[in-house]
Amino acid sequence: MDDDERQVWEFAVGLGLPDATGPGALDGEGIHPVALALEESAHRIRGMNRIPCFTSFGPVTAVDEFAQRAWGYAYDPARVPVECRLAVYVTDDELEELVSTIVEDLGIDQDGYSVMVGRKVTVGLRAISLESPENSFYQHLVGQYRDQPTTD
Repeated sequence: MDDDERQVWEFAVGLGLPDATGPGALDGEGIHPVALALEESAHRIRGMNRIPCFTSFGPVTAVDEFAQRAWGYAYDPARVPVECRLAVYVTDDELEELVSTIVEDLGIDQDGYSVMVGRKVTVGLRAISLESPENSFYQHLVGQYRDQPTTD
């Protein structure tokens, strides 16, 4: 398969305001359960570590940046919504399969209610341009794909 057919995509599952304690807290340790579920979804469609992926958890970046600029020292991170993100380097077919798998694994209905989370979530999907210098971080996903042993 040609690398031209692959693209970096990022899923973002918005969880609302951070929990005061536990895995949804900003100072929590370990991988957030939703981030872990997103990663497991990627492994489930092509096998363990066959789709290069990266998970993260934290404030919704655009909202966080605005809040910091608008309120400066009065900024309170606990008032900014959080999200779990999954970045993947996939083909269109793999992306379609991954969307369905994530919906199934998180138990998301058309109104955004997630059985796994126990409340309504927002789910976003955006293409990541590797041409933009600010997205150079995602180049590691391409490197992971190229470093995989081939199975001919």
